Amino acid sequence: MDNFKYTKQEKEINKVLKYNQEISQKLLDDSELLSARKAADDNINSSIELLKSLGYDKEVSTVQSEAYEAASVRKIEHKPMVENWDSIVTEANEYIPYDVKIEDILSQEEIDNVFQELDRINAEFSRKTSIVNKTDLKFLAVATALQVVKALLFPHVAEKFGYGKSFDPTERLAHNDKTIEEKHREANDRFRDKYVKKNGKGYWINILYQTPPYDITKGSAGLGINMEGRYHRLHTLGHDPILGWFFGTANILTDIITLNDFRSFRVVRKPKMAITPKQVTIDALLEESYQMAKDDYLNLPAAIFAQAQHLKSDVATKTGLPVPILSVFNENFASKLYKNQYDSLCLARDMKIIGVSYLISVLVDMIIGLTHGLFRQSDDSKELYEVRTRKILLISNSIASTSSIINACITKNPKNLDLGSLLSTVSHLFTDIRFITKIKQEFIQQEIDKKIQHELNEIEEIYNSMCTTS
Repeated sequence: MDNFKYTKQEKEINKVLKYNQEISQKLLDDSELLSARKAADDNINSSIELLKSLGYDKEVSTVQSEAYEAASVRKIEHKPMVENWDSIVTEANEYIPYDVKIEDILSQEEIDNVFQELDRINAEFSRKTSIVNKTDLKFLAVATALQVVKALLFPHVAEKFGYGKSFDPTERLAHNDKTIEEKHREANDRFRDKYVKKNGKGYWINILYQTPPYDITKGSAGLGINMEGRYHRLHTLGHDPILGWFFGTANILTDIITLNDFRSFRVVRKPKMAITPKQVTIDALLEESYQMAKDDYLNLPAAIFAQAQHLKSDVATKTGLPVPILSVFNENFASKLYKNQYDSLCLARDMKIIGVSYLISVLVDMIIGLTHGLFRQSDDSKELYEVRTRKILLISNSIASTSSIINACITKNPKNLDLGSLLSTVSHLFTDIRFITKIKQEFIQQEIDKKIQHELNEIEEIYNSMCTTS
C-alpha cells in the first residue's frame, strides 16, 4: 500500500523528477565521459605540478584564484532551451510509462529526514507564536487564507468602482445648465410658499434667491487675490463641502466672503456685485450672523437652505466641488487634484470603497472569531479562548501582509488575472502542506515586526495572567 496519496499534478512532478534522476545517473555512469573527464583532470594536474617544479608556485596560485573568481561571475555563453512544462511531462511519460512514488526517488532515510525537518519547523513555529493547539494551527492556516482573500478583494472592488480615478467633465453638466437652475428655483419656491403665507415676506426671501457672496470674483484682482476664475470654488470656504455649512451659511447671512486662508471681505451688491477691500474678522462675522439670526427666525433656516441648494447645484457640474478642507492646509495639492478633475464626489466614492474594505476586514475577523469559538470545549475558559483567537487573528494578518512567498505565488502571479483565478489559487495553496510549511519557515527565519512582537508579548502576558488567576 502506498504511504502517500498524490494529485494529478504531483504525479507529474514525481515522474519528471524521476526522469531527471535517471538521466543524471546515466551521465554519471557513462564510462566514456568519466574517462574523458579523468584524462582532462590528469593533464591539468600534471601541468600544475610541472609548473610548480619549475618554481612558478606563486604564478600558478594567482592564475587559479583568478580562474575561480572569473568562473563565479561568468555568464552562460550557450544557454539551453527551456521547454514548457507540458512537453517535459510528455517526454517523461514516454521514458517512464508507470506511476512514480516518492519512494522511487528518495531513500527511506531521506524521507525520514524530510519529516524530521517538517517536525522541526512546526515545533519552532509553535514556539515562536505560542500556538501549540492543533485546532488553532489549522485555524491559523484558514485565517491566513481569508486574510489574503481580503487583501485581494480590495483592488478588484476598487477597479470595478473606479477607486482613485478622476471624473470625466464631458459627463457633467455646465454650472448654468437650465435643468440645474430650474430645479434650484423650484426648491426655493417650495420653501418660500411653505412659510410666506404663515409668516409674511421678509429679508429671508432675498436670502433664498440672491447670489451667494462667495460666488463672486469681481474685485478680487484689486486686492491681489487670484480667484482663478472657473476654479474660484477652491478658494472660498463657502464652496467647501464640509466647512461651507458653517462659513457659507454665515457668508449668506452677512454678505461676506471668506477665503480658504480664513480672511473675510465685505461684498456689495450695488451698483455691481463685487468684493470690497473692507476686511472683516471672524469674530465680527460670527457676531453679524448671530444678529441676523435674531432679527428674523427664518433668516437662519433660509440661509442653511440656500447653502444646501447651492452645494447641491454645484456638486455635479463640470468643475464640481473641491475636496473638503484640503485647500486650507495644502492649497497646491488641493489645486492639483481639483484641476485634474478629482473633486468631492470622487473622494466620497473612494471613501465608500475604503468603508466597504473596512467592513470586509471586520467581517473576516468576525467569521474567524465566531467559527473558532465553535470549537471551544466546555472546560475551556472563555476569556483564555478569546485570547487564543486574538493571537490567531494577529499572526494570520501579519503573515498575509508580509510574506514574500504569498506575494510571489498569489499577489504578483501573472496567471491570477481575475478574481476567480485568485480565489482558486488561494484555496489550492492553503490546502498544500508544503506551501504552509514554507510560510512557517519564512515566518521563523525573518525577524518578526517589532510591533507584532510587542502585541504578541502583550497577548502572552494576558494569557499567563489569566492562567494564574483561573
